[in-house]
Amino acid sequence: MGGFFDRAIAHMETIAKILIVEWDTSSAETLWNEIRRMGHEPLAAFSVERAMMLIEQEPPQAILLRWKLPDASGLSLINDLRTHAATSRMPIIVLGEEDAGEDECIRALEAGADDYVRRPFGVRELVARIQVVLRPIEYRDVRRRVSVETLTMDFDARRAFARTSQDQDQPQAEVELQLGPTCYRLLRFFVENPYKVLSRKDIIDHVWFGSSVKEGIVDVYIKSLRETLEPLQNSLAIETVRGAGFRLSSVIDVPEAPALQAGQRAEKARRAPSQQPSQPGTSPIAHASRSHKRPAVDDRPRAGAPRNQTPVLVADLSAAVEKIRHLQTLLQRKTEENRLLRDAVEAVNPMSSGGALASARQKNKS
Repeated sequence: MGGFFDRAIAHMETIAKILIVEWDTSSAETLWNEIRRMGHEPLAAFSVERAMMLIEQEPPQAILLRWKLPDASGLSLINDLRTHAATSRMPIIVLGEEDAGEDECIRALEAGADDYVRRPFGVRELVARIQVVLRPIEYRDVRRRVSVETLTMDFDARRAFARTSQDQDQPQAEVELQLGPTCYRLLRFFVENPYKVLSRKDIIDHVWFGSSVKEGIVDVYIKSLRETLEPLQNSLAIETVRGAGFRLSSVIDVPEAPALQAGQRAEKARRAPSQQPSQPGTSPIAHASRSHKRPAVDDRPRAGAPRNQTPVLVADLSAAVEKIRHLQTLLQRKTEENRLLRDAVEAVNPMSSGGALASARQKNKS
């Protein structure tokens, strides 16, 4: 343990090369002098092209990058650096414009910047931020590759992998998950806090850096992340904890996991109906009606009911009420027709069954 701290202190005491990418000579000179005062070696570039040349010749330990530059934006430089293994972990602090909004900060951090400072900024604040990104890697991020169940995240490469087989000795069964920047940060937040309930506010603070976004956007990205994690549906699931938030849990710990998986499959089938096989000569509507399971019906015989009585499945209560009213109207109409027919028969044949009964009653009265 002592050797580790000795190496860390020695690393902190070494001189670091810090590249300043700034087109304004006055600002560049101020940063240059401050870096020299810190005991480090400053480098300066006034364009993205010149910065790339210096990075290839003398790789710096950190970069102070102005967002707007003459030949390109700072975003393009961040993207180039993060796509190469040699510079994928190089600390970058973006120096934002005074009139920049929060969207610029979010774009910079999503692209891979380690920090963002908006002008005007205090020199002492900037120095503190530089010291943070210059900390040894052992201090900044000890856990660079983390696994939860069959999910593995490589924080260095900013990638995530799903092991579709439970067999640890089958690396060929590991597939990469396609994640956008926001979904990656969301999944990383879950992986860093497994089996823990995370509220929507917690998620907004860590994934959107506390920006004023609507809580509904969280549900949109949760749904997208669940679809991405479909290869892991037998081991991991994002559980909705009613009234509290969300939790990354093992499938065996999620009571509604089977229903959740069924819902995901139904949603996937709904989005791609053309991929579902259908019988020749069968209409799409008829095929769709058979593809959905009907709710279970209790068909056990009830007391006082015929054993061969078939239970009726009511899907629409209002339609059922309207049907009953229609049947009642028909019954009343038939009853009235039968009464008129009986009266007509009795008028034509007074000695019919009805007429004979009336005559007998008259005799009894007399």
